[in-house]
Order: sequence, then structure tokens, then C-alpha cells
Amino acid sequence: MTAPVVSIVTPSLNQAQFIRATIDSVLGQDYSALEYWVMDGGSTDGTLEILRGYGERLNWVSEPDEGQAAAINKGWRLARGEIIAYLNADDVYLPGAIDRVVNFFSAHPGVDIVYGDCDYVDAAGRFLQAYPTRAYDYVDLVRSTIDYIPQPAVFLRRRVLESVGCLDERLSFAMDFDYWLRAGLSCAFAYLPARLAALRVHHGAKSVSHLKGFAGELVTIYHRLFSRDDLPDSVRAIQSQAMSNIYYRAASCAFWSGQDAGARRYALQAWRYRPLNLRLPLALAFSGAWGREILMHWFGNPFLLRR
Repeated sequence: MTAPVVSIVTPSLNQAQFIRATIDSVLGQDYSALEYWVMDGGSTDGTLEILRGYGERLNWVSEPDEGQAAAINKGWRLARGEIIAYLNADDVYLPGAIDRVVNFFSAHPGVDIVYGDCDYVDAAGRFLQAYPTRAYDYVDLVRSTIDYIPQPAVFLRRRVLESVGCLDERLSFAMDFDYWLRAGLSCAFAYLPARLAALRVHHGAKSVSHLKGFAGELVTIYHRLFSRDDLPDSVRAIQSQAMSNIYYRAASCAFWSGQDAGARRYALQAWRYRPLNLRLPLALAFSGAWGREILMHWFGNPFLLRR
């Protein structure tokens, strides 16, 4: 039986500090039918010299693009694999990850998308903590608003692209969560309890440096989800709870990025959807800088992982 081609796409822009480790983690996989594309947005930091150093071991393009989602989509369209994924230029696969995924897909032909466990690591690659992954349940995913599907450890069959389409290029921060929510309406997800990847947390990462950008996109994603006509009754039934929760998440993102007015606005919307769903962010949103200082002293910023 011929091994299925697995295509990995890495979007890149000025990630010379980390991209060599990313590339090595892909090319070092013990899987022969591997296709790898690096879609560079026109880096000026030495990334191109690194890419040239790999010769014909990888495919790459360097030209201006319309952002991360556009770069990934362009790579997916170039890819010929039956199984596809994307790995950001600061993340890595763990040894044996692709082989595990291929074997899982082979044993579960009805599964469209599989995800595994993932570690958070720091800029030097040192372990911080495990990503809070858990077994898949679509209603739970929507209601909790917690993205427990770690993007670097996600792989999908090509038929998913054919039915769901590509990433939404209008999104810059939460395009992966949006994709899980869209795909979950028609695709079969499965959780593979095995460590597949590591997600790097550093000051240049979007989840750290552009935290405020997530707030608006999360709210937009959920409003768009609940405007669909094809939602199952089980999802429609949790609309008010899910909308309250996503506004609280947006309030937390705004609060920890210093956007106090936005935090208050999102927290009030959360309360309006479910007045009895009182949470700490509702109070914190009105506390401003002094509230952040107190929480930083006692608990630390939940978006900044430390060893």
C-alpha cells in the first residue's frame, strides 16, 4: 500500500530566530512521503539565507502576501498531499508525530481531522506546561469558548478543504479557532492522546504581543457562527451561554492588554447575555490598572506562561 503524501505548510515572516528549528523538526520526521512548503512573506532578517541552505529538501516561496492566513491558504493550494497541516515558523513537531498521525488516519477512515497533545515551550525550547487539550465534543467546544485543540498538533484530510474551504483571510489572530468551529459542523474530529508538537511562547508571538487583537475577532467569529441557518438544535440551545462566555474571554483579552474601555464594554455584553453568569472579569473590567497590578502580584498574567 502506497504511503499517503503528507503536506506541511509553514507561513513565515522574519522568524530567523526560530525557523531553523521548525524546519528541522519537519524534515527530521521518519516519514518518506513528506512534502514541505515554506511560504515566506518577504523576510529581511536572514530567513532567506536559512531557506536557501536546505537546497531541494524543501519548497519555498518568498513574496509579499496578505497575512498569515493568506500565506497558509496559498501553500495549501500548492500542496498535493492527502493529509495536510500547517506549522508556524516558531513551533515544532516532536519526533514521530507524522508517522503517528498517518497510522491513526489509516486505522480510522471516517475521521476527517485529528489532533494530538502539545507542549508549551519558551523561546529557548524549554518546557513550560502542557497545552490543555481534551477529548473532542463540538457542543462543549462552542459553549466553553476554550480552544482546547492545539493548532500545531492538528492534521486534516484534503477532503476537509474541499468541503469547508480554507482559512478566513479576514482574520489575523483566531483563524484556527474559527476553522475548528466551521469544520465541526460537518467534519469528524478525533483526539489522538499522544504528544505531537510544541508551541513556542515568546514576546513576539501573536498570543503575547497582539493579545488585544483576539478580543474583537473572537466576538466576530461567534456572532457569525450563530447567524448560520445550519446550526444543530443542540448548538442553538446554548447560544446565550456561549455568547456570554465569548464576551468574557474578549473582556479578559482586552483587560490584560490594557484596553480598559474595551474590557468594560465586553464584560457588560457578557452580563447582558446571561445576568447570572457573574465572573471575575466583570469586576476586573472596571478596576483598570490597579486591578491588573494586584492580579499580577498574586496570580500573574494568565497569558504569559513562565517556567
